[in-house]
Amino acid sequence: MDETSTDPSPSVYDVDPVYFALNEFEQHDEVLTLIDKIPDLIKRFEESGNDNEKIEQQNDIERAFERYIYILNQYQEQPQLIDSYIEKMVDKTLTHIQHDSNMKLVHLAGNFLYYLIKVRGFKVMTNRFLPHEPYHLIVVLNLIEREISTIFVSIDTSESWMTIYSLLIWLGTTCMVPLDLCRFDNKTKTQTTMNQILNICKKYLYNWAYMRIIAFIIGHFMSRQDCVQLCLNDYINNELIPIISQYDPNSDEDIMLKINACLQTLCYIFKFGQRENLLPHVQNLLTILTEKQYFQSKRLTIRRLTCKLLQKLGTTLLRMPQHGAKWRYKRGVRNLQENLLKRTTGLTSENKQINGVHNHPETNGYTNEFQRDTAESSEDDDDDRYYNNVDVLSDKGLETIIQMLISGLSDKELYVRWSSAKGIGRITNRLKKSYADELVLLLCDRIDKVALLACDHCTLQGGCLTLAELARRGLLLPTRLSIVIPIVLKSLNYDEKLGHQTYGHVVRDAACYICWAFARAFNPADFQSYTTDLACMLLCIICFDWNVQCRRAASAALQENVGRQGDYFPHGIDIILKTDYSLIGNVNYCYIELAQSIAKYEVYRYYMIEHLLKYKVCHWNKETRILTSKILEILTLNYCQIDHIYDKILFPLLEQCLDKKNDALARHGLLFSCGHIVLALCQRQQQKNNVEDDKQERENKTILRQKIENLLIEYRQLGYLDGYIGDVIRPGLCSFICNVSCSLNYFLGIKHDESDVFSLATINCWQTILDDCISSFDEDVRQISLNALKHFADAFYQKSGQTSDDNFRMIIERYLIKIQTTSHEHIRQGFSLALVLLPDRLLLTLDNDNLHNIIDCLLKLTVITQQTQSLINQRKDAIIALFNLCANLKFISITLDIFSKIINCYIRCTKDYTNDRRGDCGRLVRETSCVHIVKLLQLTVSTNKQLDYLNINLINSILCALLEQICSKIDDTRYVAGCSLVNLLNEKSLLNIQHRFVLEQLFLSNNQLEWRNAQVIFPLVVQLLEYEEYRYVIWKNCLITSGDSTEKSLAGASCALNDYLKLNEKNVQLFEFLLNDLLQLFLDTKNQLRIYHPCIQAFERLLSQSTFQWYYDHHQQHFLDICFGIIHSIESTVRGKQRLINDMKLNVSIIRFYCSLIQFNNPKLKNEVIALLTNYFQHEYPWIRRQAAQHLYEACITYADCLLDNNEYETILNILTETNWDQNIEQLMSVKQTLLKAFSCTQTV
Repeated sequence: MDETSTDPSPSVYDVDPVYFALNEFEQHDEVLTLIDKIPDLIKRFEESGNDNEKIEQQNDIERAFERYIYILNQYQEQPQLIDSYIEKMVDKTLTHIQHDSNMKLVHLAGNFLYYLIKVRGFKVMTNRFLPHEPYHLIVVLNLIEREISTIFVSIDTSESWMTIYSLLIWLGTTCMVPLDLCRFDNKTKTQTTMNQILNICKKYLYNWAYMRIIAFIIGHFMSRQDCVQLCLNDYINNELIPIISQYDPNSDEDIMLKINACLQTLCYIFKFGQRENLLPHVQNLLTILTEKQYFQSKRLTIRRLTCKLLQKLGTTLLRMPQHGAKWRYKRGVRNLQENLLKRTTGLTSENKQINGVHNHPETNGYTNEFQRDTAESSEDDDDDRYYNNVDVLSDKGLETIIQMLISGLSDKELYVRWSSAKGIGRITNRLKKSYADELVLLLCDRIDKVALLACDHCTLQGGCLTLAELARRGLLLPTRLSIVIPIVLKSLNYDEKLGHQTYGHVVRDAACYICWAFARAFNPADFQSYTTDLACMLLCIICFDWNVQCRRAASAALQENVGRQGDYFPHGIDIILKTDYSLIGNVNYCYIELAQSIAKYEVYRYYMIEHLLKYKVCHWNKETRILTSKILEILTLNYCQIDHIYDKILFPLLEQCLDKKNDALARHGLLFSCGHIVLALCQRQQQKNNVEDDKQERENKTILRQKIENLLIEYRQLGYLDGYIGDVIRPGLCSFICNVSCSLNYFLGIKHDESDVFSLATINCWQTILDDCISSFDEDVRQISLNALKHFADAFYQKSGQTSDDNFRMIIERYLIKIQTTSHEHIRQGFSLALVLLPDRLLLTLDNDNLHNIIDCLLKLTVITQQTQSLINQRKDAIIALFNLCANLKFISITLDIFSKIINCYIRCTKDYTNDRRGDCGRLVRETSCVHIVKLLQLTVSTNKQLDYLNINLINSILCALLEQICSKIDDTRYVAGCSLVNLLNEKSLLNIQHRFVLEQLFLSNNQLEWRNAQVIFPLVVQLLEYEEYRYVIWKNCLITSGDSTEKSLAGASCALNDYLKLNEKNVQLFEFLLNDLLQLFLDTKNQLRIYHPCIQAFERLLSQSTFQWYYDHHQQHFLDICFGIIHSIESTVRGKQRLINDMKLNVSIIRFYCSLIQFNNPKLKNEVIALLTNYFQHEYPWIRRQAAQHLYEACITYADCLLDNNEYETILNILTETNWDQNIEQLMSVKQTLLKAFSCTQTV
C-alpha cells in the first residue's frame, strides 16, 4: 500500500467484481489427486536409473507442484471457497509428513501444505483447520526436531524451509491445548515441553522468513496460564527488553532485524495476554520507546510496530468496560428480543424519529428529553464509579501514549497514520466521556488550525482517518457534528499541488471514508441537518474529481448514505444507479454525462456550479480546466437562468481574467470557460428562434461585448501574452477567440452589422494573437489556433466590407513570406495549414499568379532535399494543406496542370522512406499521403471533375501506391493504406479501376478485414501477382517485407509468397515474368540498400524452400541466366563500395544466398558460387570468414549429392571445421586453394 491508497478495510470500498468470478472450488478432486500422487512421484524418482530418467522424473514432480500452485492461486482473492475441502487436504499432507521417513517426500508434502497456508492465511489455519488434539503437540515437536537435525546434517535448506514453516504453524495451534504443559514432560528428555517450545521459537524468531508467525505463536503461548506463571516475566525482561534497549538509528541490519522481531512479539503478547499480567511491564516499555525515540526512526517497519505497541500499552493501562464505553452513541436496537417486539408493533424507534416523534440531534437514541437526561446522568455516574476503581499506573504515561499516537497521525507513511488512527479509536473507547470529548476537540483543532492552514496532507489525512474510526465505534457524538462536518467538507475540497506532484487526493479519499462511516454510525434523524451538504459535496467529488480513486470512494460513501440515511438524500436512488463503479472510471463520462444528468435536480445544480467556479475553473490540472469549461457550456445552455448566468457566472469570470492575483494556469481556465459560456448563450438564443431580448438582456449583451472587446487588448498591454505566461494561456486565448467568433450572431441584436460588433483594433489584436499561436512550437497550440482561425476568418472576413481585398492579399503575402523565409519547421507547418483555411470567397479573389504561388509554395515543402530530409512533419502538414486548399476551393481555379502536380506529389510522398534516429519516420508522410490521395479522388467525383482530371494511368498509379503500402511490414501503415483502398473501392462512381471486380472480391467481401494481421492480408495480396498492372509492385514489396528478419514477416509475407508460388509452380509464364522482374529489380535498386538487402534475403528463403525447383528442372537455361545476372549485379554493387564490403549483415545474407544456389546441380553455377564463397575466407573480418565457413559446411551436408565427390567429402568438412579463421589473410590463401581444388573448381573470380 502506498500514499495513494487509504483503503484500511476491504468493506470500505467496492472491490472490482472481476476478481469475484468463481463460485466454488471446482478443482478440489484434482488437488486431492495431486496430493495422493506425492508418494508415487517420489518413488519413481528414487527408482530412476540414469541421470536422464532422474531429470525427467524431477520434471514430473515440478509440473505436479506447479499445477497445484496454479490452481490454488486462482482462489487468492476468494480463499473462503476452499474451506470445505481444507480439512481433507491438511489430513493427507500431514499424513505424509508424519509417517514417511523419506525426507524428499516429507519436504514435498510440506511444500504442498505451505502453499495451502499461504492462500488461506496462517491465522485462519491456526485457529480453524489444523488438528489440535493433545497428543498432536508431541507429534509436531518431534517433527520439528527431526527437521532441525536434518538441517544440521545437510546445510542446504532450500527444500526444507516450507516444511518447517508449516510445522511451526501447526505448533501454534497445538501449543494452545487447555492442559498444563507439564503433563507432556518426559523424564528421558533433558528439558521440559514448555522450554522445548520456547527454544524452538527463540531459534526461528530472528529469521525473517518465520519472524511474523513465531511472534504470533509466542503471543498465544505467553497467554497460557502456566506460561504466565513460569516464563512470561522472565522472557519479557531478559529476552525482549534488552534487545529493544539496544536501538540506535545507526545500528547494523542484524540488530534491526532482532528489534523488529521483538517489537512484533511484544505486540502479540499484549494483544493476547491478560491486562493484570502485563501491567507491570507497561511503564518500562513506554520509557524505552520514549527515550530511544522509536517514533523518529527512518525505518517504516520500526515506526509502524512502535505505533502498534503504543496502542497496546494504552489499552492495557485502561480496563475495557463491558460492551465498550457506556456513553458511546448507540444506533438502533441491540437487543434481539426488544427488536422483535418493536417490529410486531410496526414502528421501531428509528421510524419514530423519522416520522417526527423527535428530531433532536443530541438525543442519542432516546425518546424524550427527560429520558435522555436521566440516562446520561446515570452513565456519568457509572463512568465515575468505574474509573475510580481503575488501577491506572500513570496518567502521565497515558497522556504520553496519546500524544505519541497523535504525532503518528502526521507520519509520512500511510501504514503508521492508519495504525495511529485505530489506536486512538481503541483508547478512546476506554476513556471517560469528558476525556474523550477533550480528545475529539483536540483532534478537530489540530486538523482545522494546523493541518489545513499548513497544507499538511499527512496530518490532515491521519486526522480524517481518526475521525472515521471514532465514528465507526460510536465515539463521535452528534453534539460534535457541528464541529466535525465543516472539517469534513474542507477535506473533501482539499487539493494542493506541491511542485510537480499533488497529494490532495489522499485527503479527499480519507474524507470520503468519514462520510461512509457517518452513514453507518448515525441515525437518520440525528444526521438529517447535514445530509444535503454531504450529498452535494460527494456528488461534486464523483463528477469532478480528477482522481479515479477519489471518485470511486465518494461513490461508495454516497451509496452507503443513500442506503442507510434514506429519504434525507434527495433523489438518491436515481443517482446511485448512474454512479456505477466502472462507469465513473471514465472522467469524461463523469464531467459530461453524469454531471449533466445530476444537474437537472435543482437541489444539486447551483451547488455544483458554485463548486466548479470556486475550485475547478482555475484548477492546476489542464484536463480538469478544459472539461470544466465544457460542462459549464452545457449547464448554461440547458439549465441556468439567464440572469444567474450573467451575474453569478460570466461577469465574475471575466473580472477574474484581469485579476493580477491569478496565475497563468488560472487565466488559461478562465478564458476557456468564458468562451464556452458565451458560445452556450448564442446557442441558447438560437433555440429560442431569436426572440427579441428584453431590456435587461440587451444591457447585459452590451456590457459583455465591451468586456470581450477590451479583454485581450488589455492582456497585450499588461504583458500577459509574453514569455512563459503567454505560452501557458495561448490555448485559452485561441479557444476564447474561436468561441466568440462562433457566437458573433449573439451580438447582432445590439448592432445589426457584424462589421460593427467589434472594433477594428480588436479584430487586428485577435489576428495578431492567432498568428503568434499558429507559429507556436507546441503542436496542440497550433491545432487549436488553426481551428480558431477558421472560425475567426469565417466570422470577420467572409463578407466584403470588413477588410479590403488589398488587406487580405497582405495577409496572404505575410503568410507566404513566413513560410519561405523562416528556418523553423514548426512555423512553416503552422502557416502552410493556416494559408488554406482562409475563406474561399477571398481565396477566389486572388489572381492565378497568387494562387499558383500558394500551391507552388506548398508543393516545395514536400520536396526531399539534403536539407529537408528530416522535416517529416513539414511534409505531412503540406500534404494536408494541399488537400484542404482543393476542398476549400472545390477545384475552382484548379487547372489540370495544377491537379496533376498535386496528385503526382501525393504519389511521390507515398514513397517517402526517410530514416533517422527515430526509425522509419517517413511512414507518417506515407500514411498521410494514402489517406488524402483517396480523399482527393472522392472530391473529384463529388465535384464532377472526374472526367477532366482522371485517366486510367493515373488511377493505376494511385492503386499501385496504395498496394505498395499494403505490403508494408508496419502494421499501422498497412491498416491506413488498406482502409484507404477500401474507401476508394467503395466510391462506385469512380471510373478506370482495372480489375475492379477482383479487388472487390479480395478486399470488400469481408467488412472487418484485419489489416494489421499480416497472416490475413498477405495471402490476399499475393493473388494480384497474376495481373500485369499490379505484378511488379506486389512482387517487389512482398520481397522487401518477407526479407525482413522478424517473426511477423516470416509468418506473413514470406509464407504467403512461398505458398502462392508453390501452388502456381507450373505457371511458366508467371514464373518467367517474376524472374525477369526480379533481375530488373536488382539492377534498378543497386543504390537502395533498403530494397537490395531484403530482396537478397527473400530470394534466398524462397530458394531454400525449393520454390523454384520445378521451374529449374523444366527451364534451366532461363533460370541460370537470371541467377548469373543477380550474382553479377551483387558483385558489381558490393565490391565497388567499401561500406558495403564491411556491412556484416549484408555479407552474411549474400553468403546464405550463394550457398542456397548450390542445390542446383550445375557445374558452371557451382564453380561460380564456390569461387565467390572462398573469396570470403580472405575477408578482413574474421567473423565474416567464420560465417562463410559455417554456411558452406551446412550446404555441404545438405546438398552433398549435388556438390561433392565421396573422396573429397571428409577433407572439405575437416578443413571447414578445423581451420583457425583468425589467421592472417596470407596464411588462409593456401586453405582457399585447397578447397577450390577439393571442389574441382576451375573458375576463379
